Amino acid sequence: MKSIRKNRRSFIKKLGLGATAVAVSNTSSFAFTAKNTAKPKDAVKMGFITDIHHGYCKDALQRLNVFLKQASKRDLDFIIQAGDFCHPTEEGKECIDLWNTYKGDTYHVLGNHDMDKGTKEETMAFWGMTNNYYSFDKGDFHFIVLDGNYILKDDTYVDYAHANFYIEQQHRSLVHPDQIDWLKEDLASTDKQCIIISHQAFDEIWDGWSSPSRFAVRKVIDDANNRTDFQKVIACFCGHHHVDDHSIINKVHYFQMNSASYYYVGEGYGSDDSKAMYEDSIFAFLTIDPKGRIVIEGKRSNFVSPTPTDLKHPDASRLSASISNREIEFTAK
Repeated sequence: MKSIRKNRRSFIKKLGLGATAVAVSNTSSFAFTAKNTAKPKDAVKMGFITDIHHGYCKDALQRLNVFLKQASKRDLDFIIQAGDFCHPTEEGKECIDLWNTYKGDTYHVLGNHDMDKGTKEETMAFWGMTNNYYSFDKGDFHFIVLDGNYILKDDTYVDYAHANFYIEQQHRSLVHPDQIDWLKEDLASTDKQCIIISHQAFDEIWDGWSSPSRFAVRKVIDDANNRTDFQKVIACFCGHHHVDDHSIINKVHYFQMNSASYYYVGEGYGSDDSKAMYEDSIFAFLTIDPKGRIVIEGKRSNFVSPTPTDLKHPDASRLSASISNREIEFTAK
């Protein structure tokens, strides 16, 4: 497997030739050229949006635009989208072009639906990603982006591509073992406290759809924390599940970050087909303070009528059209 370094123009040209994609792997810590704009001992500030679902939600572009306008008014160190962003198609070009208007540092996380209409390699090339998993430093913190988009087929780990992930839950949403080894090495190579960002969850979400690789990932996290005289991994953030939640496992904070757009409720329960749409775009701005505090400035909205409660969805009481404001403490280095 090899890394990819292609721009969008060469990608589109390649599509025209009908070329097939190769498997994707990571050979470098950095997926983008990152300016380390945060000063040591300063809090790191980031904008976070996930699951806009361009090409599935009619107003996804408008929701992204609201986020980018607000992000551009703030003094942020970077923004990140945590997957289910847009497809590598001509229709998706308006989405990635809008994202690229942001003047600061930007980062991507691969989501499962990003490979509904293409391969992982094609999606990465379309977005301008070099590696499917990677890490970068900002100020006193080390950020790690993981790729949980593998299926297990005939005892072989295979990239998500063309919506091939609709199989048994235990065989999808997987982290490749090579990536687990890389995570061990990456955590060992830094003396900074770390934040992990993924699309799929590594905690225990109520609907049972956490990544089957969560135990392997959490063991690496726990081992790293136990090997140092400080807590190396302090938090994990994910999208994918379209819920607003926070839990603590072995002193590590796990945050479920809600979709910018909707919750999938199924036929008969949605305000837009099977989607329970949110009235407003949902996203968050985070401040991570090396003194030992994470502040999440979320956004609260409402479901478009008829709501899951109106339609008596069985999980209505668990659902929320919001990302909560939170302030949590961690043991500083």
